Amino acid sequence: MLGYWLAVIRRLAAPALVTGLLCAAAMAAALVLGDGEPWREAAPQSLAAAAAGALAFAAVLSAATVVSAVRTARRYGLALGPEAVALPCVREIRVPGIRDRTAFQLTDCVRHAVEKDPVLRRDEVTAFGHGKLDLTVRGPSDTTVAVRVRITTGPEETIAVVDARPVAAYKRLDAAASWAVARVLEHRVEEALRAEAEAVAGGQTR
Repeated sequence: MLGYWLAVIRRLAAPALVTGLLCAAAMAAALVLGDGEPWREAAPQSLAAAAAGALAFAAVLSAATVVSAVRTARRYGLALGPEAVALPCVREIRVPGIRDRTAFQLTDCVRHAVEKDPVLRRDEVTAFGHGKLDLTVRGPSDTTVAVRVRITTGPEETIAVVDARPVAAYKRLDAAASWAVARVLEHRVEEALRAEAEAVAGGQTR
């Protein structure tokens, strides 16, 4: 959890700096224009306001984010780490090549696995086709996560890539919602592909 908190602080550094500068500007304007103090006397107080504003912003937002992320990790049975901050969250699954199965068939298999998952709250499938599955998932606190699954298959290897990110593109933090959804999907996709590989192998054996 400490690693996640430090990663959140790093992500908030730039917004906190901007907040501090706005606080400094507001304090300087109030002292110089409002009270008529000289710039030299107003500068220390403005810098203090900047530091206080930046620290308060980072402390409050990071604390709220970490608390929410911890709840998310517990809900999905995951260990929270600094990688949960990165957006988008991308996971790659590699399994041996699955013979006699097209990318469309494997994508359909994955879609069924996702629909049956008891944890994921699937919202809607927005695209489905040959090696392509796009959907939205409602994460914790009703955060909507956009997910893209891309599957390519060949004689030697089958590769699936899961990309999860907040639907709201402006979000820099989503309290580990995208990471949690991606991790759960990673397991479901791998299980589905391995089950399909075993089914093909069993059919060939018979």
